[in-house]
Amino acid sequence: MGTRKALVFSNRQMRRVDEILLRLREVSGSRFIALVSTSGQPITSCSLDVGPDSLSLASLAASSFAATQQLAEILAEKEFTLLFHEGRDSNLHVAPVTERVLLVLTFGRDTQLGRVRLYTSRAVEALAPIFVEAELDEEDLAIDKDYSARAGQAIEDLFVDVE
Repeated sequence: MGTRKALVFSNRQMRRVDEILLRLREVSGSRFIALVSTSGQPITSCSLDVGPDSLSLASLAASSFAATQQLAEILAEKEFTLLFHEGRDSNLHVAPVTERVLLVLTFGRDTQLGRVRLYTSRAVEALAPIFVEAELDEEDLAIDKDYSARAGQAIEDLFVDVE
């Protein structure tokens, strides 16, 4: 397994992603929506009120989705296309956007699962091309091998006089 590259987005791409998430939250009745990488890193979120600990939720949702994919493999399925957890008061829905990005939603018992699934699938259709474009743009980034060393030195130089 090779190293994973970070996803890099333009301001235009992130604005569009945030618009889609906001609209999805409004039409689906979800309380909290997040995009997370399959490695467990939060990308962005949209919440009606104070949301869950997004770092923990991102990591655990990605892990749970990875486990679900392993279950599919054991059962000779190509994949399971979503993950759903039903709680007493809250529900969790996780759907893949691309091979590297997951959409995570939480919603209450008063919100219909069918409604969430319908609008989530529409949002995934709108989000996927944005992330595919970001992944393609990432390949065009020209950063030489010494960039990290030079950037680190530049930061050190900024704080030379700070004790």
